[in-house]
Amino acid sequence: MSAIEFPLPKGAILFSDRDGVSYEFREDLGEAHHGLSLFLARRRVNGYAQGKVLLKAVGQPIGGVQALRVLKARAKLEEQVRLTAPLIHPGIVQVHGLHKTDAAWYVITDHPAGQDLNDLMGLATELDRWFSPLFTLYVGAKVADVLQYAHAATGAQGRPLGIVHRAIDLSHIFMDWDGQVQVSDFGLALSTLPGRVVSTVRRPQGDSYFASPEMLLGLKVDARSDLFALGLVMLEISTGRNLLDTDLGVSDAAKSALSKKQLARVKRAIKRARLAGCAPEVEQTIWRAATYTQEDLEAVTTGLPDMLRVPLRKLLQRSPAARYQTAAQLETDLRRWLGDSFGKGDAAAELKKLKADAGAVMADLELRRTDDSVSA
Repeated sequence: MSAIEFPLPKGAILFSDRDGVSYEFREDLGEAHHGLSLFLARRRVNGYAQGKVLLKAVGQPIGGVQALRVLKARAKLEEQVRLTAPLIHPGIVQVHGLHKTDAAWYVITDHPAGQDLNDLMGLATELDRWFSPLFTLYVGAKVADVLQYAHAATGAQGRPLGIVHRAIDLSHIFMDWDGQVQVSDFGLALSTLPGRVVSTVRRPQGDSYFASPEMLLGLKVDARSDLFALGLVMLEISTGRNLLDTDLGVSDAAKSALSKKQLARVKRAIKRARLAGCAPEVEQTIWRAATYTQEDLEAVTTGLPDMLRVPLRKLLQRSPAARYQTAAQLETDLRRWLGDSFGKGDAAAELKKLKADAGAVMADLELRRTDDSVSA
């Protein structure tokens, strides 16, 4: 249940800023997180449409338990703006600030360019094919560049912010048809930002299938956790496989091989997941994160060329110490494998071919349905 609830007719002006820019309501996208509502809005300058933005919103406190919830959601909004507004990078979806009205508080964010990888994977699945190794390396290098920038970000007096995104997954990485890559929702990040609102329950902020073992098991996370998550994304878009897929199962032998300390850690993590209201499948993901082996890692990367298999095997190690230690190291390695053979134009061409092929398949399916209906 979101912390702001009121009916809005399409076209309603939510607010105008000091520069005379108005924000027109277009669509309610549901709850974002922490009780925040997510709206699609249109910017209007002197009455003329100037593109889409996303608005995270929270209403006025009314009283009782709801008031406490609204106040906490407001604190989260302010924290997100303080953390993300200074992050200026072409690969980061930009946050433009907080606007307060009598009815609600709004955070204004650029609408991501293009489609998220989830949607693009949907097209690939329709065609029963995955993205090329070079395309995967290209996306990985672009996201690694973003992560390096964010991980190294500093705040007041040049103090490191210690940002860890914690939700690098298919729904937070966007690509447009020109090959531009963007990462969204750094507002969910872990950081050392002074005065931040601490979560009462530790859990993944994004899709648990793309969480690092240390995050799933309630251990300390750092920048290397984001790199593990990026490895899972790269594996998924190039093979359709996921190292933590619960369908792969966890044998009794694997569970019995855990030490008493490791077993206790798994049980605590499962208890935390239940308290946080996570889906039941997350329990199996936690077991998988605690028990997968090098043989499992070899199995999910089998058939890939060395240019992709080698960095993936390093990214997806259970121990953070065995992975790439920084996003800069990862980006350098991926660009070395890429060389000059694949760039933005090549990525755009692969995406456009995917779109065209998927469109042809869908048109063929619709034609068959029509033929079947007529014959019936």
